[in-house]
Amino acid sequence: MSNLPTAIPSEIPTEHLTSANGGAQTWRELSQFATDHGFHVTSTTGGHHLGWAHKAGRAVDVRTKDHSTSDVNAFMRDARSHGITVIDERHGGNAAWSGPHIHLQK
Repeated sequence: MSNLPTAIPSEIPTEHLTSANGGAQTWRELSQFATDHGFHVTSTTGGHHLGWAHKAGRAVDVRTKDHSTSDVNAFMRDARSHGITVIDERHGGNAAWSGPHIHLQK
């Protein structure tokens, strides 16, 4: 059972979210996966995100502008084959969208 306080997710301090359920290790693993494939991580637990996944250490964003479409598609396929949830945000996203990227989440 988690020791998180009962609160609205946006009100829970980041350090509580990232320490719960292995979040700190998860964003590091996702970052390493992206780096090992030649991609640059642009966001982990900081920044302006609407959901809980980044703040909880369960998601990272990866820049795509330096890669061909086929390279990005191969990267996404490989991520999915490793059990990583992939959201392709190259053509837009939610209100916090800051440019073309791939969202990886576990």
